[in-house]
Amino acid sequence: MIILMSGCADNQGGLNLGPGSSQTRISETEAVAEAALAGGSYVEAARLYERAVEETPGSATAYLGLGRAYIAMEQFSRADFALQRARVLDRRNPDVLNAQAELKLQKLRPAEAIELYDQALSRDRTNLSALTGKAVSLDFLSRHAEAQAVYQTALKHYPTNFVLLNNYALSLALSGQVGAGLKILQELVRDPENGAAARGNMAIAYALDGREREARAVLEGTMSSSEIESVLADYAEMRRRFQSGKPIGYLIFN
Repeated sequence: MIILMSGCADNQGGLNLGPGSSQTRISETEAVAEAALAGGSYVEAARLYERAVEETPGSATAYLGLGRAYIAMEQFSRADFALQRARVLDRRNPDVLNAQAELKLQKLRPAEAIELYDQALSRDRTNLSALTGKAVSLDFLSRHAEAQAVYQTALKHYPTNFVLLNNYALSLALSGQVGAGLKILQELVRDPENGAAARGNMAIAYALDGREREARAVLEGTMSSSEIESVLADYAEMRRRFQSGKPIGYLIFN
């Protein structure tokens, strides 16, 4: 499972205004909405961001947050409209570009996502979300060597970032470097807070290596027995394609 890092909008603008200011209230609305989004309360986040854009229709960060909430709810058309408005209001904001790129990925259009991530990186070459998203998009297209070059650049700036390492390990496995990928994943699964997020990638790596028993053991306790068998069947098909030299990056997203 490839994990994206969503860029966070800066919702602090206006919070230092005097008590009673309408912009202070609007910024507080956005801050509460951001907390709801971060906590997984997507419907509530969307409701609050909708209020924020009504209160301040010129706020790019409110439209950005609204777009991100809609993406989380898989309401992609609404997300597209919200993010287009955010882009009009703030054309150079890397977070807006990253969110638009994420939407392209959700709609299975990785080449278009890469163009947007490159635009974000032209404004901020060390932007973590853009680097992660670009690498994921390249892996989607089975351009694994290019993806790994992006991951390695990102890891120079963020050497201990869990999401980068987790995705990099999967990229290595997808390109045939299963042992190298597993070496990283075997450390990541021991992380007390985030380890569970690496289990899916470890199962894929084991399956690509023909180690079905280990893949099943990794998945046990995370889903039902019938779900495990279904997942392993998908992984077996992935391995068959892998062994015949066919690209499999897109299968991670389907």
